[in-house]
Amino acid sequence: MRIGIIATVLIVFGHFAAYTFVSPALQKMSGIDERYVGPLLFGFGVAGMIGDFVAGSALSRRVHRSVLVISVALAVAMPFFLLMGQTAAGGVILLIVWGLSCGGVSVGLQTWMIKAAPQAVEAAASLWVAVFNLSIGLGALVGGVIVDTLTLQSVLWLGGACALLAALAIWTARTNDALR
Repeated sequence: MRIGIIATVLIVFGHFAAYTFVSPALQKMSGIDERYVGPLLFGFGVAGMIGDFVAGSALSRRVHRSVLVISVALAVAMPFFLLMGQTAAGGVILLIVWGLSCGGVSVGLQTWMIKAAPQAVEAAASLWVAVFNLSIGLGALVGGVIVDTLTLQSVLWLGGACALLAALAIWTARTNDALR
C-alpha cells in the first residue's frame, strides 16, 4: 500500500505540475495557434478515456506490470515534449501519448490500492483519494512557482522525473503476489 501511495503522489504531482501549463507549452514550444488548444485538450481527454479502457483490460491480467508501463510512458512523454514537441505534429502526437498514458493512472493506482489492502478497501480507497487530490493541488502550485522562477520546460522535466521515480518505486514491488 505504501508503494501505491508513493506512486500516486509522484505521478499525480508530476502530471499536474506539467499539465497545468500544457496550453502555453503547445503554443510556445510547438507553435500551435491558441484557437486549436481547446480541441487538442479535448483530444487529450478522448485519449485519456481510451487509455482508461486499455488500462482496465490490462489491469485485469497484470496489475504491477500495467501500472509500471503507465508510469514509464508518462516518464517518457513529458520530457520528450522538449525534444519532439518542437513542431506542431510532434506536440500533438506527444499530447495524445500523454493522454493515453494518463488515462490509466486513476484506474491503475486505485486497483493497486484495492489489491494491496483487500482487508481494508474502504480505508485504502479513502486514503488514496485524499492523497490524489492533495497531489493535484500541490503539483499545480509547485508547477506555477517553477514556471515563474525557472522555465516552462522545467515543469516537463519535473513531471517526467516524478513519473520515473514512481516507476522505480513500483518496480520495487514486483515480488508482491497480491499485485500480479
